[in-house]
Amino acid sequence: MKNRSYNDNSRYDGGFGSKPFDSNHPGDDHDSYGGGGGGYKNESAKQLQNELDQVHDIVNQNIGKVIERGEHLENLQGKATRLQDQTKIFNSSATSASRTMRWRNMKWKIIIALTIIIIIVICVAGKYPPGLRDWLGFDQD
Repeated sequence: MKNRSYNDNSRYDGGFGSKPFDSNHPGDDHDSYGGGGGGYKNESAKQLQNELDQVHDIVNQNIGKVIERGEHLENLQGKATRLQDQTKIFNSSATSASRTMRWRNMKWKIIIALTIIIIIVICVAGKYPPGLRDWLGFDQD
C-alpha cells in the first residue's frame, strides 16, 4: 500500500469526508480530505471531480442522442409501415389493371379471329358443292 503524507494535525479516516458527496450543494469543497483538522486540499481529487463532471456531461449527451435516435427509428418504422400498406394497394391495383387489359386484348383477338374465319368461309363457300352453299345460305346459280 502506498504511503501518504498528511499534515501533522490531520488524520485519514478512509474516505473523502464524513458526509456523502453532493454535486448540487453549493460551497462544498470536493477536494479536501475530511475527518480531522487541517483542511488539506488535494489537487488530484479536484482533477478527478472535474473528470467525473465531464463524464457525467458526456453520458447525458449520449442518453439524449439515444432518445433522439429512438424517435427517429419510430418515425422510420411508421414510414415503413405506410409504405408497405401502399405497396399492397398498388399491387392489387396493378393486378386488376393487368387482368382488365388482358381481357381487352383477348376480346380484340377473338373479334379479329372470327372476322378472318367468316371471310374464309365466304370465300370457300363459292367454290364448294351446292349442299354447303345451301347450308351457308347461298343461292345456286
